Amino acid sequence: MATSVLALEKDLFFAVKIRDTLRHHAIEATTVRTLDAFEQRLDAADEKPALVIVNTAIKGVDWEAAIRAAQTRGYPVLAFGSHMDLEAREKALAAGAAKVVANSKFTSDMPGLVTRMMRAEHSEHTKSDSQ
Repeated sequence: MATSVLALEKDLFFAVKIRDTLRHHAIEATTVRTLDAFEQRLDAADEKPALVIVNTAIKGVDWEAAIRAAQTRGYPVLAFGSHMDLEAREKALAAGAAKVVANSKFTSDMPGLVTRMMRAEHSEHTKSDSQ
């Protein structure tokens, strides 16, 4: 079974790019377009995502609330957005994102970023379970 991630992304074309890119690396991505749908997926009883991805450049969606919701539920958050928007970067980190990268970095190294974050999160859980 593939590992899964949940992404908050309104742009349909980019949502398909996320799903297709990660699928080639045995990572199943579910993308949603609204905060309500995002929170419903976080609370779904079926497969829990190993990582949450949030676009900080989306308009009309409270992405900060999405990051807080994921972080509160114990999900690691990878956020991405414009490299010029330093305020959004700071807000994402303050809301609980574990990592914030520029759009260009996310696009060019999406599978690597996702895999490394999931591996780091798994290592953290393994360490805390053994202590």
